[in-house]
Amino acid sequence: MDEWLESGKLFRMKLIRKMVHELYPEVMERVSYAMPGFYPKEAKKSTQQLFLLMACQKWLGIYGTQVYEEESFKVFQRFGIKSEKGSLQVPYDMDESIFKDLLQIVIEHNLKRHGFSRSY
Repeated sequence: MDEWLESGKLFRMKLIRKMVHELYPEVMERVSYAMPGFYPKEAKKSTQQLFLLMACQKWLGIYGTQVYEEESFKVFQRFGIKSEKGSLQVPYDMDESIFKDLLQIVIEHNLKRHGFSRSY
């Protein structure tokens, strides 16, 4: 991945990885659907992810956000986040603290959706 990903985008991907480990220290990582994926330690299936991440040309794609209530993400729409069919399109230049808040919502929602609890 390092060879073709621009340095700013690679930095953002690494920053997200760091944020996820801060928010959910027990996170497990694996590649799924050719994307880096973050999973709860209890996950037994590839569909039980916290989310998948993809560096797209103009935004970061966060996948695995299906069955979200629109209300959960309204606060983020003013920051240019678009959502479609189980994914979020997040601008690369989004403020780090706001991005971390978004990740918190995604992680908590998917833990609950898959029937896992937070244990730390």
